[in-house]
This record gives sequence, structure tokens and C-alpha cells, in this order.
Amino acid sequence: RTWITASAATDTDEFDVVVIGSGIGGLSAAALLAHNGKSVCVCESHDVAGGAAHEWCVKGFHFESGPSLYAGLSPRSTPNPLAHVFHIIGEEPEWITYDRWGTYLPEGAFAAAVGADDFMEKLDRYGQPGARQQWARLMARVQPLGTAIFGLPSAAVRTDGWAAVTLGLRYAPALVRVLLAGGSKLEAPFSRILDEEQITDPFILHWLDLICFLLQGATVKDAPTTLMAYMLSDFYRPNVALDFPRGGTASIVRALERGVTKHAGCQIRLGAHVETILEADGRAAGVVL
Repeated sequence: RTWITASAATDTDEFDVVVIGSGIGGLSAAALLAHNGKSVCVCESHDVAGGAAHEWCVKGFHFESGPSLYAGLSPRSTPNPLAHVFHIIGEEPEWITYDRWGTYLPEGAFAAAVGADDFMEKLDRYGQPGARQQWARLMARVQPLGTAIFGLPSAAVRTDGWAAVTLGLRYAPALVRVLLAGGSKLEAPFSRILDEEQITDPFILHWLDLICFLLQGATVKDAPTTLMAYMLSDFYRPNVALDFPRGGTASIVRALERGVTKHAGCQIRLGAHVETILEADGRAAGVVL
């Protein structure tokens, strides 16, 4: 059990779990715990849930911050871990699918589309001589890892003893394929793979930085190899499409909020800044607001 105590009051509330922060990760954890019968309280300092997945309006115009590129969320069969969360909790936005967007890079402005054929045309137009060969070398390196990742759900990966069940029994072959394909570079920055494969074409490097930024606000120097292997393998499959939640990213946040608050004994507290985490016997035992 976990305690919440208000520093300026004597009231104490008790929950099975307290989640600090209402970003997509925190809300996903809270919704899954609530689905499995735990009493959960999410404490959020801000006056709105969502963390970096935030939105605001100025003079009638709607703006978003945080993630802006979504894929693998609308299909029912998908390796996307956020889609798995939605399927488990029984809440999700309505998805709009599309296959291209306006892109501005130093090499030029164009309508970028998912799929290998369109990208090869852009590579011929904006890349330097040898760009196709560099791209083929890179994809040959990452596609086996991406394919292996598709077969290993993120929810099966854990660090406690139950990993023997989730990984050792059901997904052991998939885990072996991921380790063989990725080796020691699974969590290494993607830039290391680019260096090893001698990817130097400016257009390719700018394009990959753009993808990294749209995915997590990072560049190839910060994005993990597993993320980029997954996305590049997914981007260039036949008949692939991208997803966007109708109503914007806030629709994702609202779906996860519903996944928490629809369960008795579960709540999200806004404007609830956690001042202190209490410990007992070497474990977190409560928080002070």
C-alpha cells in the first residue's frame, strides 16, 4: 500500500499504487494497473494531464507539443506497445490514417510519403551519388532487427523473476532473434549504427534526424537503435499508413485518463506536486504533496 499525505493537512489517503506524473507513460502504467484491480492515484503538478503531450489554443488556433508522428496504432494486429495498452484497457481514440506530409529539409521541400518506392524517388532527387547504396546498406543492417522486434511485445519484457514466464516460455524464440540481430547495440544511439555503416549522405542524415525528432524530440545521437530499427522497418513496408488521433494528441491523453478514472478507487489529481517520496524498509511507501 502507498500513502498520500498533504503537507499542510492531517488527511492521509491510501492506494495500492501512486504514479508520479501524467505523461503518456505514467497514464499507461496507471491505466494498466487500474485494469488489473489496483487502486491507483496519479499525481500531476500541472493543471492538465498529458505531460509533454500538451496542447494550447491562441486566438482560435490549435497548437500541439510533444509527439507528432504515430504509426501502428489503428490496426488490430500490431507490435506497437501503446496500441497494446489501448486494447487492454478498452479505451482508445478514433484514428485517422494518412500516408504523406509536407517536409522541409536543407535539400528541399517536398511531400514525404511512407513506403519504399516514394522514398527512393526522393533519394535519387535530393541525395548525392551513392545515396541509394548507403540506404540499402543501412536497411540491410536494421531490417532484421526491426522484424525481430515486431515479434517481441514490449509488455513481455520485464526485469523481475516473472520474465521467465513472459520471455522464457512464450517469447523465447523472439527474444533470441532480437538479441542475435541487435547484439550489444540494442540501446546504443542510432548514430553508432550510422557510423559503422558509413552513412554520410547529407539528405539521409537530415531525413533520419527529422524522423527521430518527430518520434521523440531527439536526433540520431540520442535515439536508441531499437526505436529506429522498428520505425524504419515499419515505414517502408508495403501498404503502410500513418495514424493520427481525431481531435489531436489530447485524444490519446483523454483515452488513457478514462482507462484510469472509470475504475472505482482510482483517480488523477491535477495541481498535486509531489514534494517528498516516503520510504519504508528500503522501498517507496508514500508521497507528501
